[in-house]
Amino acid sequence: MKGKKKTKLQLSEIIDSLQKQIINLLRLKPKLEKKKEKLRELEETLENRVDTRTSAERVVKRLLHAEIEQRKRSEQAVQDAFEYINAIINTIRDPLVVLDTDLKVISASRSFYQAFKVKPEDTEKQHIYDLGDHQWNIPKLRELLEDILCRDTHFNDFEVEHVFPGIGKRIMLLNARKIYREAKQAQLILLAIEDVTKHKEAEEKLKILASHDGLTGCINFRSMMQILESEIARSKRYQKEFSVIMIDIDQLKRINDEYGHMTGNDALVAFANVVKNSVRSIDIVGRYGGDEFVVVLPETNPQDALVVLERIRNDLNQATIISPHVQNRELTLQFSAGIATFPHNAKDLKELIWVVDGALRQAKQKGKNRAVVEKRRFIRVNPLSGTKIEIVDSLRKQNGKILKIANISKEGMLLLSTQDILDEELLCRIYSPKDEFPFEFICKVKHKGKSKSQLYRIGVYFPEVAESLKKKLSNCMESPKEID
Repeated sequence: MKGKKKTKLQLSEIIDSLQKQIINLLRLKPKLEKKKEKLRELEETLENRVDTRTSAERVVKRLLHAEIEQRKRSEQAVQDAFEYINAIINTIRDPLVVLDTDLKVISASRSFYQAFKVKPEDTEKQHIYDLGDHQWNIPKLRELLEDILCRDTHFNDFEVEHVFPGIGKRIMLLNARKIYREAKQAQLILLAIEDVTKHKEAEEKLKILASHDGLTGCINFRSMMQILESEIARSKRYQKEFSVIMIDIDQLKRINDEYGHMTGNDALVAFANVVKNSVRSIDIVGRYGGDEFVVVLPETNPQDALVVLERIRNDLNQATIISPHVQNRELTLQFSAGIATFPHNAKDLKELIWVVDGALRQAKQKGKNRAVVEKRRFIRVNPLSGTKIEIVDSLRKQNGKILKIANISKEGMLLLSTQDILDEELLCRIYSPKDEFPFEFICKVKHKGKSKSQLYRIGVYFPEVAESLKKKLSNCMESPKEID
């Protein structure tokens, strides 16, 4: 940056110097023209005189020749001054163009011809908008030269982007200044052009590196969380739902163990490309970590999210995935996935990630290569360590049976019991480690089943729970983990 500021300061000093020299030259030029015209008239008079060799005539002739030599020396001085100015212009690194008041090119720096691949004979005395088959007829440049420069004496660092045939896109910073004579009439316009294309491209690459995963090219974890926060805010504002898919590659650990992590990286890149090519342009694919990916589907319900997953699965089955690190051996990939929808399955980002991660775990537990859609309105979480539930005889309020809580939510629980529960309505007494005394409320059985381990799985819901009890229920639940 210091070098750049120094270059701009030097350019400003050079332009000021040029301005003064050009003004002096412009003052001399009319006088020289008049004297030159008189000289021609004197020469014509001399040639038309009768060739009488009087001493007076010889004296006059010598005086005339002396005057001619003086004029020639003056013209040479002017020419030397212009060459000196052009030499200064050509030492400037950034392209520089000198225009007259009609926006015709008087001269340009060597860097201008090199940068834009044009020749002096095709440039000088041409209108700037006509250069290179009208390549410079740029609307933003016209605005700067015809409007802004008309109201002011200069403009600084105006960014203009344009695609030039033959050299491609250029991003330029334009600086211009008028040069005046004594009568305050603008005689010249100096237009400096700084090509910042590479600088802007480098900035864009840095932005991409900061927001994308370096291996797969997907949005990275931190940027994905920011996008999800924005999507949640948009969903709340416009009352629009959106779905989130969390995907885990089933075989990546085996590939890493058998063929090495370089092959595993090849599999990750190939898988990410299939996912990105299988979704809409408005959908966002991010790498959550390791072999897990997150896909954000704006304004998409769970059923449509399942359709997206099936399309990804079909495209993956048809893709040929080859790693050069295992002698070009073709790899077969499958995945498990969980789907959650906001706001139906969560109230904030932390809860949404908790839910979709839980759905993914269910898919893995059920045998992999499948998807699980979270259908519950309120998420079920693990009970807080130390929480106990007792089923009480609703008449005598005794002979309670202690059951295990598999998971719990604000609307129900999944209980595990070695014996079947015959009642459809139960009085539940919960002991929470955060409350000094237990609290009771009515539960109703919604469904029952039996696990492989012969435990009864009894799903119950809470038909009516007072606000005070809802808070106590929250004290019995583990909170979703914080998202770093």
